[in-house]
Amino acid sequence: MIQRRPSLRVQVAGIATAIVAVTLASTGVFVTHWMRTSLLHDADMELSGQVAYVAQLTQVGELSSILAASGPDTGQVQVVTARRVVVAVSPGLATTTRLDVFDPPPVGRVSARTVPGGVVGSDSGADYRVVARTVSTPIGPLTVYAASSLHAVNHAVRMLALGLWVGLPFLTLLAGLGIWLVVGRSLSPVEQMRREVAAIYRPEQRISAGVRAIELDRLATTMNDLLDRVDQAAATRRRFLADASHELRSPLASARTQLEVGLAYPAATDWPETAREVMVDIERLQALAGELLDLARVESSERALAPEPVELHELIGDELARYADPRIAADLAPAHLLADRRLMVRLVRNLVDNAVRHSVSVITVTLTSTASGIRLRVWNDGPAIQPSDRERVFAAFTRLDEARTRDDGGAGLGLSIARRVCEVHGGTLTVDECTVGAAFVATFPISPSGTGVPPAAA
Repeated sequence: MIQRRPSLRVQVAGIATAIVAVTLASTGVFVTHWMRTSLLHDADMELSGQVAYVAQLTQVGELSSILAASGPDTGQVQVVTARRVVVAVSPGLATTTRLDVFDPPPVGRVSARTVPGGVVGSDSGADYRVVARTVSTPIGPLTVYAASSLHAVNHAVRMLALGLWVGLPFLTLLAGLGIWLVVGRSLSPVEQMRREVAAIYRPEQRISAGVRAIELDRLATTMNDLLDRVDQAAATRRRFLADASHELRSPLASARTQLEVGLAYPAATDWPETAREVMVDIERLQALAGELLDLARVESSERALAPEPVELHELIGDELARYADPRIAADLAPAHLLADRRLMVRLVRNLVDNAVRHSVSVITVTLTSTASGIRLRVWNDGPAIQPSDRERVFAAFTRLDEARTRDDGGAGLGLSIARRVCEVHGGTLTVDECTVGAAFVATFPISPSGTGVPPAAA
């Protein structure tokens, strides 16, 4: 069972909404904490003002046993000696409970604490903020304690938190809806492009460009380039199949014609001669099938090379010995190559076969190895190749002139196969310029290790 993945729109909207939710929640926590801290600071400032005023009274000897307070549970003040004796209080909570709920600070210092209401004897359940300051007086050190209920502070923070936690989910949903609509609108050109691609049925059809955002236009241009390459590959394959069909049909038609004539006039037919002529056509078919198979192997080897260390000069020498042709002269310098041996044999044979087929009296095979690469040159003194034909000669089933007839040569695949062998090894095969005859040059790059290395093997 194939599991369906969520759409890109769902993924982007979900991730963006989650980020918004986390951001809003973090902001809510921060705002709540900031508000509580700010309100506590305001309470501390107010209590500190009261403490400072009472402390000044104690220092000048004007302290009264009854002090002013801002409310029954706010701004409550007590003055306590070092022996924890209360010498002055404000009317209200301070008259019924002790405010010295923590140790007095050192002389001249101020301390502030938040304590539960039960600690100071309040039954309201609200926390209290207590500020203390110790001062030196003629009668000894005195500590002034001031306390205020945090009921209003806690109430304000709770209302803010309630508003945030009710409003934030709504804001998150609203943001998610907005993100969903924006992402959908942003991806609509992609969906339009997909529909255009799905509607392509003819080779000339392409995706419209220049009507979207620059990133999507680049994608459209890249896809159009891909379609162009696919069309070119398909056209090349169609031409190849047509040429291959023609090459296969010609010897078959010739053999069939000779056999039909022999069957129509059996008494007048020289059957041994007919058999020999049919064998020539069969050999041509066999050679063509072999070259087609070699070409297919080269194409498949591009995806699955089997590289191994090859002494190229020895391999070429062994292949040249098979010909035993006095026209061939060789100058082979030592050259080490990491390559597919089977394909290198096919390269050498195809180049030498081509030279043997068109040479008049001389063939030279030269192998050199330098810091820039390995170079194999095969020259023959046959017909020259014109500059306009130096690329066309590597096309499949190509024969350049009357001297290169079907009876004189192969099917026209040898050089095409040789070039593909060079390409899959990261090299090149070109026609070399020369004043007499024709020369083909195969080159292979040198790796940092000093050997030629095909891309697939590197």
